[in-house]
Amino acid sequence: MITDMAPKLNLPLCIVFAAYLVLAGCLSPIPWWEKELNAWVGADAQEVERVWGPPARTIVGKSGRPVMVYESHTTINRREETLRDPSRMVSADAPDPGSPIEDFDCQMYFELEDDQVVAVSYEGAGCQVIPRPGLSPRS
Repeated sequence: MITDMAPKLNLPLCIVFAAYLVLAGCLSPIPWWEKELNAWVGADAQEVERVWGPPARTIVGKSGRPVMVYESHTTINRREETLRDPSRMVSADAPDPGSPIEDFDCQMYFELEDDQVVAVSYEGAGCQVIPRPGLSPRS
């Protein structure tokens, strides 16, 4: 007599595992720069300009409200990052011929209503977010 040796799936366990995966994705931590950027909601436009300086430009958003646009550029030298990593051994070999330099551009948007920030967002990577004085999540 031959018995079926294939493992049987435990349906309730599969449902619990699937729910865990969904929740883990939904509850993933918010990156620090998003928290810092979100802290600006509620600020008046003058406070933003006092801390950030004048915007690169002001546009009209999809909602019809003015949006102050700030831009940042970040250059990272991955070779320097590798040398700073205490867990990596420094090699006497020639560096990788590929460019270790990476450039990142970011645009940050401050949507205004009645001269107050009502929404913030960003596009790109390497955003250089300026913390809001007194309300920074990291302060």
